Amino acid sequence: ISDHLPEGMGLIAAHGGGLLEILTKILSYEGLCIKIFDDYELVKKVADKIGGLMERFYMRLLEIDNITAIFPGDDMGYNMGTLIAPEDIRRLVLPWHKKYAQIAHEKGIVYFLHSCGDIKEIMKDLMDYVKIDGKHSFHDESSPIIESKELYGGRIALLGGVDIDKLARLEHEKLRKYIRNIIDLCSVNGKFAIGSGNSIPNYIPLENYFIMMDEALKYQGI
Repeated sequence: ISDHLPEGMGLIAAHGGGLLEILTKILSYEGLCIKIFDDYELVKKVADKIGGLMERFYMRLLEIDNITAIFPGDDMGYNMGTLIAPEDIRRLVLPWHKKYAQIAHEKGIVYFLHSCGDIKEIMKDLMDYVKIDGKHSFHDESSPIIESKELYGGRIALLGGVDIDKLARLEHEKLRKYIRNIIDLCSVNGKFAIGSGNSIPNYIPLENYFIMMDEALKYQGI
């Protein structure tokens, strides 16, 4: 793909799953929560094994031409907080994201992060310690994009923001007004890209998706 890209186009790439996500698949979510208390050393060894393999992946990935951003997804939260205690995320997960961000930055490439849920408790760590360049996945219930713009917009890029539930269910004119309001408030001073708050599921009406695209293009005068 890299060899056949049109001039001026780049690739955004990442591993197919984040460290915490893979850790919960190996140990199960319940198993991870139990092992954090019963056998922390085992959890750390498994996390570090995953992290090291992913580090090798990113080093190889960045040998490819035309990579313009690393953009992993690693869901660390749900609607009311982080999936495991913030201090455990800081010890087990964030040091590896910091390494991946360093690998990207050494190549002059930005490091974005997709992470669902309410992760306010670790946002300072993500900005100051990991040094992410942008954050994706915003939901009106747990992490509304407009509030997030006020909190973090001077530090990092905010990506997405159109709540999936509203994208699925709002009437067309209400949806347009909702999207325009997000663009008007979040595009101030840049560091913002309009889009869906999460992956587009198959139940999103096609016309609603096109409305989101149309409002973005209208804002650019296209």
